[in-house]
Amino acid sequence: MGSFGGRFGLGFRPRVSRLKLAPRIGFAIVLTVAAAYLLNQSLQFLIPPPPFVMVERAWLIDSVVRGARIAGTNAGPPRDKALGAMAASQYLDFTVTRAAPLFGQESGSLFAEGLRQSIARGVGVPAARVAVMTAVYDEQNMERSASNAIVVIPELPAVLRSETLASSESSVLGELVISVQLEDGEWLTVTQRNLTISWRHYARIAFGIVGNLLIVILFSVWIARSIVVPLTRLSAAIESLGRNREPTLIDEMRLPEYAAIAESFNTMQLRLKRFIDERMGMLAAISHDLRTPLTRLRLMAEYVDNPEQREQLLLNVGEMETMVGDALAFMSAEARSEKVEVVDLAVLLISLTDEYSDFGNRVSYVGPEHADLPCRPVALKRAFSNLIANGCKYGGAVEVRLTVTADAFAVDVHDEGEGIPPEYEEKAFLPFERLETSRSRETGGSGLGLAISRDIVSSHAGEISFRRPAEGFIVHVWLPRPAG
Repeated sequence: MGSFGGRFGLGFRPRVSRLKLAPRIGFAIVLTVAAAYLLNQSLQFLIPPPPFVMVERAWLIDSVVRGARIAGTNAGPPRDKALGAMAASQYLDFTVTRAAPLFGQESGSLFAEGLRQSIARGVGVPAARVAVMTAVYDEQNMERSASNAIVVIPELPAVLRSETLASSESSVLGELVISVQLEDGEWLTVTQRNLTISWRHYARIAFGIVGNLLIVILFSVWIARSIVVPLTRLSAAIESLGRNREPTLIDEMRLPEYAAIAESFNTMQLRLKRFIDERMGMLAAISHDLRTPLTRLRLMAEYVDNPEQREQLLLNVGEMETMVGDALAFMSAEARSEKVEVVDLAVLLISLTDEYSDFGNRVSYVGPEHADLPCRPVALKRAFSNLIANGCKYGGAVEVRLTVTADAFAVDVHDEGEGIPPEYEEKAFLPFERLETSRSRETGGSGLGLAISRDIVSSHAGEISFRRPAEGFIVHVWLPRPAG
């Protein structure tokens, strides 16, 4: 079974994992709307909204008139007790204050004006001594919908029709305040009694907002992960392509679009590996065949009578052997197939500087005594050896400086030479490039040192760059510290 079938054909997988990206997004939107609707309905059931109090218009007017008469004939605690004993006090609150109402006697609606005129006639006072304030019920208004609404209709019908509520004698009110001025100048204020607990209303709204946000966040994260996680894996595989000899195969992609991309990318990696392996094998075979004639040439050179010709012939043979060896080092997979080990980078650099010092070069080390780094030790040692060798050949004295930070290791190979001109920086890393005619073959090397060093450093996710201080020349190597 192919990789696609292996991912989706074995075992039980939810059908949602087989959805393509567009249906998955649509499915998430539908689920989000459905979950938000169910949450709101559940909150309505668990924390019901305030009830509607339905009263007849005549009953409301009669209750206010009775309250005004009781308040006008009593005073002090007996008045409050008498108002509280009224049957209407179960649905209405009656309070007596000396302060006039904050709203004026002029009403803004036909319903309020008709109610004011009717109450004034019932109490037997001028309409100017009655004030009515109404606010239409609005469930979108958090403050107004926190208390129960009052529905005033002409009469209680068996069936409440829309025509009844559309009448000028009826209204659905979120707030009703009726004030009547008594004979002694005090005001009787009548409001609908709150039959619910306000904090429950605010709690329902708060739970609804938080719950809907969590639902949106949950499904948004699900969709984002469906899109981003496969792209992150693909990006990491692309980043490792070219750094590691072995391909980084991507599997278990659930989205069909990404599964197709991963399968194509895996095929490309395998083809590239096969192509490189074939070229490596061919080069290894050629190098093996070249060593035999070079050995014969070296032996034949020993029989040349002319000392100058013998020396020149041996020099040419040595040059060819060096070129073959450097070419193999550059093209072979030895550096990349080496296992990663934790190596003390400081000790590795110190050992290199000691080796070059033993051969009469002026090489010194500056930095910490220990710095552990997971790397391919043989390959990394070869890279720094090439850089130090170049500094010794073309720059005189060399100082190797190691700096350790929280996220990286920085190595500066500082020599006293003039360095590489800025216009030749990129060209210096090309294989077999020799930038100065003064650097003859007799000095050794074949123009592969920097190319090999950059190849090895890049395989460690690092970078090589050049710096030009006031004196000398610096080859700067940056190696990241692995996370964790």
